[in-house]
Amino acid sequence: MTTAPTRTPTENRTQPQRPRGGGAPTPASTIDPIRVLRQHATAIVVSIFVGCGLGAVANFALVYLYPLYSDTVLFELVPAPEGVSEVIVRDQRTEESVERLGQTESARILARDLLEAAMNSRDIEQTTWSESYRDENGRFVVADAVDDLKKELSAGHVRRQTFFALSWSTHVAEDVPVVLNRIAETYIARKKSIDDARFEQNRQTFRRQLDDLDAQLGSLGKEISKFVADKNLTSTSEERNNVLVAVEDTSRRAGETKSMLSLAQSRKQQTEAKMEGLLEPTPDDIRTAEEDPQIQQANSSIREVRIELETYRKKFASDHPALASMEKRMVAAELERDAKLQDILRRNLNADFKTFSDQVESYAGLLEKFEADLVSQASRLKDFTANISSMQELKERRERLLEARSKQLDVLADLDQLKARDDARSVSIAKSAATPRELSFPLLKLFIPLGAVLTLGAVLGFVFVREFLDTRIRYATDFAAIPNLRLLGSIPDLSDDPMGPKKVERVVRDAPKSVAAEICRQISGQVRKAASQNSIKTLACVSGLPEAGTTGFITNLADSLAAGGLRVLVIDANFRRSHLAAAMGTEPDAKGLGDVLRGNAIAADVIRPAGGDVDIIAAGSVENRIFELLATPKFDTLLAELSPLYDFVIIDVPPIVVAGDALAVANKVDGTIMVVRAFQEQRGLVGRIASQLHDCRAQLIGVVLNRPRNTAGGYLRKNYEAMAGYSAKS
Repeated sequence: MTTAPTRTPTENRTQPQRPRGGGAPTPASTIDPIRVLRQHATAIVVSIFVGCGLGAVANFALVYLYPLYSDTVLFELVPAPEGVSEVIVRDQRTEESVERLGQTESARILARDLLEAAMNSRDIEQTTWSESYRDENGRFVVADAVDDLKKELSAGHVRRQTFFALSWSTHVAEDVPVVLNRIAETYIARKKSIDDARFEQNRQTFRRQLDDLDAQLGSLGKEISKFVADKNLTSTSEERNNVLVAVEDTSRRAGETKSMLSLAQSRKQQTEAKMEGLLEPTPDDIRTAEEDPQIQQANSSIREVRIELETYRKKFASDHPALASMEKRMVAAELERDAKLQDILRRNLNADFKTFSDQVESYAGLLEKFEADLVSQASRLKDFTANISSMQELKERRERLLEARSKQLDVLADLDQLKARDDARSVSIAKSAATPRELSFPLLKLFIPLGAVLTLGAVLGFVFVREFLDTRIRYATDFAAIPNLRLLGSIPDLSDDPMGPKKVERVVRDAPKSVAAEICRQISGQVRKAASQNSIKTLACVSGLPEAGTTGFITNLADSLAAGGLRVLVIDANFRRSHLAAAMGTEPDAKGLGDVLRGNAIAADVIRPAGGDVDIIAAGSVENRIFELLATPKFDTLLAELSPLYDFVIIDVPPIVVAGDALAVANKVDGTIMVVRAFQEQRGLVGRIASQLHDCRAQLIGVVLNRPRNTAGGYLRKNYEAMAGYSAKS
């Protein structure tokens, strides 16, 4: 049975909190639209020109295959005159009412019965358009023509105007005015017929009302004569007027007194309920009590105690006796203040109750006096007023009837005169249809930009759909969708490096002024900072898939750290495809890690210099490269032996997807760095690997994006050029 590996002291350090659980969620896609547009700028420009050409071709084809001519009939919504004497009609209608009327009339024009009446005309049957709606006997089928007209006609209110329009399009220009004007004339004729019928109906109604008023006036005159004779009525006297004024004044005062009495009783009852505890004191009652000098003084004392309490809390611990004593003093002061507040509330309520009780008694006596005076004064007018009121009512009825009769006569006269006025019609034709001289469809000025827009939209749609469906890691911005993953930097492809280095391995040493070397130095600075903060000395560089560039990155990271005065050891733990020794310029098949783990060599015998302060342990003899040895305690012992000798021990491991060695090593080192090859690994795979690394013993320092092409649509190219130019002048 394999014994558990012995943990080094660095394993006991505090680890940052990491997500736990099952597989990592699939990261959401993030798209930089500006980058996408810049990448496909040529295709976008070409699509615009191609679209313009397609639009022009489509326009010329439709001119011969499907030409359309259009025109419009304008109808004006005429405001009705307010009176017969009004010479100039003023439009006082709201925009909403005009629009509603225009839409209503537009719907009437498109009514089927009106269109059928308009199509039953010899002029319509002579049009070329009508030839499409003839039966086998050559007769014009109105129903079929109206079916298509209801779909083709367009009617509606013209926004912010008093017009509504009727429009139509057809293939023969001469047919447009014939059909449109026939529909307009039929609509106006029907509108006039409806208005005339409405005028006559209204006139008959007003005439019947006038006859009824005449009959009522005759009957009422006889009733008034008989009442005067029976009651022997004379004109009212000055005394009657004085008494009437007195009665009205007394009645008004009694009403006011009754209202004040009711208010005083209500306040008295509320105050009594508060005193008995049935109602809570109102905020005004509490505010009045709080304004009392005693309460103000108590609040001042509480504030002083609170200040002392805060001072004690800062000065003493929570269990100090002085602090506990001061807290009790605070509670006692608040209780004393609350008791005083209740006493003052009761005192104020007693005073209010006495005041309201006095008011109730005073208003009750005054009301009793007014009611007695009112009864006395009213009895004097009782008989006299009854007869006068009846007579006055009869006269008022006669005046109302006479006034109504006069108005009825005016209405009948105005109605007859309005009917004779030309401007009494609510709708008139403002512009008839004419034979159009130009095509309404197709239009070259519309088809060219339309073709450009449609083609551009198709190209953009294809580009963005493809961009959205592509879940590979391509640019640095794609890492934003993966949680808990820090991007250390993006190492450009050598073709994007303005300095033109020959190879990526050891570019920091061989081409120190190149952009790739500078970015590797920046990444090493972040690695040094993270290592210093988290006591990291052993570091594994992992990848998801083969060809990610992990080996090349390790060579440059080691050279950059060594250039900073650190002693660095690199170990090739990729027993499947060992390339690190060759990249570092040493013998690939020399004794190395595999031989030490098999017990055929010791660490001191396999360490070889690789230039500067960088040493290397190769993968070892081919026969000793046994994968399972990386998960044994021997590897822990070797790392514990080498860590004190170097500032950094960097380990190259195989890709996680094709070998489990990487995760085994990640559980033995202090930190890991993931190298992702752009345009190769999927976001979901990177997220899952990051989650697995977070679950390992080692801390995941971050991720390095390797060889992003086209430098993110041009965002980084200028930065690369600036870096290269600055380095070239140094």
